Amino acid sequence: MVLASPRGIIALFASAYVLSFVDRQILALLIGPIKTALLLSDFQFALLNGLAFSLLYSILGLPIAALSDRIARPPIIVAGIIIWSVATISCGFAQNFWQLFICRMAVGVGEAALVPAVYSFLADIVTPYKLGQTLALFSLGSFIGAGIAFLFGGMLIGLLHTTHEWHGIIAWKLCFVCVGLPGLPLALLIALTVRESGRRHASFQKEDTSSETAWGFFRLHWKFFTCHFLGYSSTAIILFSLLSWMPALFLRYRHFSHQSVGEIMGLTAIFCGCAGAYVSGRLIDFLGRRNHPFPAATMGITGALSAPALLWGSIASPNIPFGIMLFAMSFFCAALPMPPSAIVLQQSVPKTFRSQFSAVLLFCNALIGLSGGSMLVGYLDDHVAGVAISLPLVTCGGGLLAALLLYGSTRFDKKVLF
Repeated sequence: MVLASPRGIIALFASAYVLSFVDRQILALLIGPIKTALLLSDFQFALLNGLAFSLLYSILGLPIAALSDRIARPPIIVAGIIIWSVATISCGFAQNFWQLFICRMAVGVGEAALVPAVYSFLADIVTPYKLGQTLALFSLGSFIGAGIAFLFGGMLIGLLHTTHEWHGIIAWKLCFVCVGLPGLPLALLIALTVRESGRRHASFQKEDTSSETAWGFFRLHWKFFTCHFLGYSSTAIILFSLLSWMPALFLRYRHFSHQSVGEIMGLTAIFCGCAGAYVSGRLIDFLGRRNHPFPAATMGITGALSAPALLWGSIASPNIPFGIMLFAMSFFCAALPMPPSAIVLQQSVPKTFRSQFSAVLLFCNALIGLSGGSMLVGYLDDHVAGVAISLPLVTCGGGLLAALLLYGSTRFDKKVLF
């Protein structure tokens, strides 16, 4: 059976995105047992959580995206799902830092194939005025996946808190195996039911898909795209820092159990993250229909400035329930820039190299947002101040830089904006 309905295709791709973030994010909750088992510092853990994943994710994302602009995209997506699923399972068999580092690199290789190909595929099967809502719905998968990872990991560690193992398998290793397995049947389902868009085949006959043409388009509008890429990568510092280091802060400073942290982080990621991304996409579509000059940048700047301020309040609050509420609001605001970063590219870049531009954005997000932000928090935590100081400092700096760059994108090269 081949799926023809855009809704069915979107559901499958969103499911893949959910699993990708489950596999990516499960590491953050396991910081305690992994550090103890492998004798790691916070900076080494930041390398595993950030650099190990983002290194090949960012580098290979570019050639994979160029390939996605030339050949059928579903086989590339399927191959990526298989690679990251097997790599996640392999994390459960790692015996030391370097083995886990290599497995995390392989997870990044697989996930590099997903988002650029999916973004350009969705732009081919939905109308322009529904693109904001569609990409927002797709982006919900990241928050649902992160939430499931936290909830599942916390629940499993809570169930095994007395023995820390199940039939001889250590709890944190079992987590990796369990979250990696579901990707394999999903890859098979996509391979059997999703075919390349007919609209894509027609464009291949008429337009140039070369990297040289894509580079020429970038040079023509380099000021805008530079601000766009770096601005949204700076907003990613906020989101990825919250996902990576709030579990450690709750464990160390609030003295919560792993299960409690999993519940707080999981429910916050699912409900507040999804709400922030969805509201952002709907507002961008709404403002665009009413000829607002810069709806995407407006949502990006709003999230970049408000999320760090709320995080400061959350950490400083002596009242634990109120602090958790402020953290939830901070996470909602941190999710606001996620849809606009993708929407602008899909509506301003020719369809024949959308995947390549999306890969450049992911490259910057991975190196600056995921790797750079997480490593900076870890370094400051080890050498300068605890995570309660380093986390808000890094997110505040990222938010201010993002706001300046996104404002700059509205001043440079307005011709490419929708």
